Amino acid sequence: MQRLLILIITISLLSSCSEQTEKYEYYRFGKQITPSGKYIIYDYARYGAMAFSSDITGTEVFKIEETFSEGKGEEINGAISEWISNDTLLVFNFKSNLDQPKDTLPTNIKYQKVGDFIVKTVSYGASNAGYRSISDFDSVRTTNDSIFICVVTDIKKNETLRFPLGATTIKAKRDSIIHIAVDTRLNKNMNFVYKKEDGTFTTGLPEIGTTWYDLTPTKKISPKGLNKRKIFWEE
Repeated sequence: MQRLLILIITISLLSSCSEQTEKYEYYRFGKQITPSGKYIIYDYARYGAMAFSSDITGTEVFKIEETFSEGKGEEINGAISEWISNDTLLVFNFKSNLDQPKDTLPTNIKYQKVGDFIVKTVSYGASNAGYRSISDFDSVRTTNDSIFICVVTDIKKNETLRFPLGATTIKAKRDSIIHIAVDTRLNKNMNFVYKKEDGTFTTGLPEIGTTWYDLTPTKKISPKGLNKRKIFWEE
């Protein structure tokens, strides 16, 4: 009887240790409330277990009353672009074995129900371009479907950028916005230039990629009054 009791306690301790190892440290952890307010989309990233292993990233959907647990939610495969409507989320998928897309047309379009909304996944043969736009901004406002960011240009003039909601992440600390990122704005054209091994160039090739906007405030800006839905919030 005593041995059985010791065995039960040992198993309990091992289970407890196992549960503790499942608590990860994330360097990116954004939460977006869906238009209905009934679900939360979590977008996360953490370093791999080994020094040279790939980072672990994911996008999962949970009911708003559920507690996040990595791998337990409904997965969204691809990069979120925007809410086309209050019940349809546009996602791009660039996973392919090709190095160079054959054209600028999508290879597949798929519709999938996740939570209480539809995920429209548009897949492309490959992505061969990526851009980053870095700017400062001095004001921001949102509507039900868009975010407007007033950026300061090099010639000290203001320009207002408008983006549909869905791929925006606002990082805030206490009563101030620290950073805004807008990801997955799709670019498609026939202007890609490929340099061959002999040093010559091939022009007029299809280019498919995205632009990521990296925005930093020039002053203290309160997040109060901004839309709490359809935006990833990170604290």
